[in-house]
Amino acid sequence: MATPDDGLAILIVDDRADKLLALSALLEDLCPNIITAQSGRKALRRLLERDFAVILLDVNMPEMDGFETAALIRQRKYSEHTPIIFITSFGDDMLAARGYSLGAVDYILAPVVPEVLRTKVSVFLDLHRKTRQVERQAQHLQLRAEQLHRLAQASLTIHSAPTSDTVLRLMTDAARDVLGAGKATAIGAWDHIESPTRWYTSGSSEVGPGNHDETTNVQWRAAWHDLIQLGGLSASSMAALPPWRALGAFLAGDPASAWMAAFLTDHQGRALGLVHVCDKPEGEFNADDEAVLAQLARMGSIAIENVLNAEAREANRLKDEFLATLSHELRTPLSAMLGWTQLLRTGALDDEETANGLEIIERNVLAQARLIDDLLDVSRIISGKLQLKLRGVSLNSVVDAALEMVRQTADAKQIALDVQFDDEPCDVLGDPDRLRQAVSNLLVNAVKFTPPGGTIRVRLRCDRHQAQIEVSDSGEGIAPDFLPRIFDRFRQAEDGTKRSHGGLGLGLAIVRHVIELHGGAVRAASAGLGHGATFYVNLPLASVATDDRANGEAITHLAPTVAAELSLSGLRVLVVDDEADSRRTISRILALYGATVETAASAAEALKKFRVQAPDVLVSDIGMPKEDGYDLIRQVRALPVEDGGDVTALALTAFARDEDSQRALAAGFQRHASKPIEPAVLAGVIANLAGRTNRSTIAACASPR
Repeated sequence: MATPDDGLAILIVDDRADKLLALSALLEDLCPNIITAQSGRKALRRLLERDFAVILLDVNMPEMDGFETAALIRQRKYSEHTPIIFITSFGDDMLAARGYSLGAVDYILAPVVPEVLRTKVSVFLDLHRKTRQVERQAQHLQLRAEQLHRLAQASLTIHSAPTSDTVLRLMTDAARDVLGAGKATAIGAWDHIESPTRWYTSGSSEVGPGNHDETTNVQWRAAWHDLIQLGGLSASSMAALPPWRALGAFLAGDPASAWMAAFLTDHQGRALGLVHVCDKPEGEFNADDEAVLAQLARMGSIAIENVLNAEAREANRLKDEFLATLSHELRTPLSAMLGWTQLLRTGALDDEETANGLEIIERNVLAQARLIDDLLDVSRIISGKLQLKLRGVSLNSVVDAALEMVRQTADAKQIALDVQFDDEPCDVLGDPDRLRQAVSNLLVNAVKFTPPGGTIRVRLRCDRHQAQIEVSDSGEGIAPDFLPRIFDRFRQAEDGTKRSHGGLGLGLAIVRHVIELHGGAVRAASAGLGHGATFYVNLPLASVATDDRANGEAITHLAPTVAAELSLSGLRVLVVDDEADSRRTISRILALYGATVETAASAAEALKKFRVQAPDVLVSDIGMPKEDGYDLIRQVRALPVEDGGDVTALALTAFARDEDSQRALAAGFQRHASKPIEPAVLAGVIANLAGRTNRSTIAACASPR
């Protein structure tokens, strides 16, 4: 059948060629598409090929006359209403009545009066034009109604999207569905300066954040900047931009294909991205399609802005809650430390109470140190500066060391540790300290949420390609709605002042990042509250034997110790720190190991002591008023060698980031160690700097981060 866009046509049916020629010549200026047939059968065949505005049908024809042909025409759905004008030399009223009974609209006797025939045919041509126009309008209205219905459905889906990336993905699907486009691409650039642009394409493979070619990303940013300046997305304006030519080819595939694009903007008119459609299989995009795409872009813009606002509000809430939690977690151990310090100062405690008080103070100091380490690790993770020191590692040793860290706490709660390892050792390529940190975080989490008398199961399995660590507990379990966010930073199942467990909500976030840095994956599973939880860590196996097994040794630095024979006797150490308590503490520790210690409260005072006698080792704080540790070491290095210009120097500071360590080494210190530091570790570092120990001893006693 003909499509609505085909031209008008007239079908003339007569067995005589001369009459066909004469009638065609008479009507050709009214309609250029005149089709002829010399028999009824040929006429029926023409009707299968297209529709006609009017049929001129001879009555007297061999084989199948006009009446039989008309009857068959009326039996076919697509031609049952086509106007038929009979032309005949027989003026019998009975024949005319029969013709009208078959649905003829007129019965004309030959010879035909030209003007009469032309007038009658013109009427039916005009009627056909108007009928087709009405049909097209009805079809257009129906299509428009379907588009609006689909747009309304898409609006509900888009506005319920939980993330801005989901909004982009849903927009591409909606654009193809509503507009009938072969391909749709949504690009989000609300944070294109800080992070990779988001791309989602429907109609081909989906491209997620950061997975597109970086060259294309650079081209996109250049084109995006120019587009914002132009303020429009017309084909001519975009084609004039050099960066858009490559980008447009990426989006459309065929640069010659029809396309449309619309900006995504916030309520202030700032561009958030764009949605682009192309490759419409049927016809071209029209003004209605452009209006629909603009409406879809407005929906997406509102949804993205709502999500971003909700994320900002949630981030602020989490920040406020985190600060409140941090204050609580820091103040709680400080309260115990201050209380026991004041009790010890009274001198009224017996030996047992004194030992107990010192143990409580030490435990709370270590708890604070762990909190600070977690905060620093999260800072490194966010800035992308958490680095691994890779080597061959036995996971058996890693898990054993992590178990030792929690065994005392588990025993205190009467929690049974059920541990099973495969017979074959599991070797991976990794950072042993970071892997131990990840496993111990999982174990600490399990101990925290397992009630007294519960059980924690630890399994280590290996197959040909990967190792799996499984930590499961019989504890409180995880609610289904919280399970997807269990590894998010600062997330805790409980919040506010009614939390039954301490912590900052950082441990599991650190686990995920550390494991992913090792090329592995971690996931959590729980049947719900009251049914315990299980964490699975998968890591790729190393292709070579681990360093510790190759040397026939265990991973000694997982559990730092200090050699009993370590001595600093004969060493002159200068301790520089503006905090009096810190100076006295460090001096007392080093004196216990036999060092001769002098102290200075400022860089200026330290330089005066250098002029009197240069020390063997300089231990300096970094953060000091007027002149900091960097200023001090630069002035020391400027001294002549005989005045101590080449003195061995240790930066001992609370500035504990990786960049702080690098800056200290670049300034002239030989080592960097972070506060707080255990006495044995401090003594071991200084002994190493002074050449008093071998490397293996220091590997065992010094691992400051």
